[in-house]
Order: sequence, then structure tokens, then C-alpha cells
Amino acid sequence: MVPAEAGDFSNVHVGTATDYQAISATQLALKSTDSEKTTVAETLSKSRELSIQNAYNGVGNTELLVTKFWHKGGTSSLDSTWQHITVEVWKNDEYVKTCHAYSLDVEIGKGDNRRRVYQSTCD
Repeated sequence: MVPAEAGDFSNVHVGTATDYQAISATQLALKSTDSEKTTVAETLSKSRELSIQNAYNGVGNTELLVTKFWHKGGTSSLDSTWQHITVEVWKNDEYVKTCHAYSLDVEIGKGDNRRRVYQSTCD
């Protein structure tokens, strides 16, 4: 089941830039197999990377393309330690960047602005 905070995810797709389809509720509910058990919807909707959040929520004609679901591997230390999904951020039908959205949640902010978000990195 997709959590209530998932919102409208009609601008999230799965596949490649030339062959993609809308993400399904089942895919959004996929959990990481590490100790975090984070869903795809959680890591995208609460990403530390604002462009991922904006794309997930359809802000400013921005879209997400999930190119690989939960996995480990890559060039950063986080890539080999934490499961992540690989997503491309697109705006106005133009590729912007590739990001890794991790199952790891971190606390940011201070005082009343403190909140938990999911770690992410982009190139």
C-alpha cells in the first residue's frame, strides 16, 4: 500500500528516457531489503534533495524517471553501504541530473525546524 503522503505521483515514471511507463502503486510500495525497510514513495517524497521532492510532487513541470530500484553499488561510500534507487530528474522534457535516493534517513534543521529526510546525492 502506498502511504497517504505519497500524493499524486503521475509524473513519476519507470524505465529509460526512450522507453518508460508510469510508476505503479506496487512499485512505489517496494521496500528496501536492508534494516531500514524504506518504501520508494517515502524516499522520494521525503528526499533531502529538493529537486527529487519537486519532481515527485510535480512542481514546476519537473518529472522523475526511476531507472533502477533498490540496490547497492556506485562510486560514493554511501552507494556501497546503503540501498538506494537511481532516478533521473527531468524538467520541461529536458534531462537535468541523475540522483541516488537512499533508504537512510537523517535529521536536519534545528529546533522547531528539525525534521527527518532521506539522504540523497546527485551528479
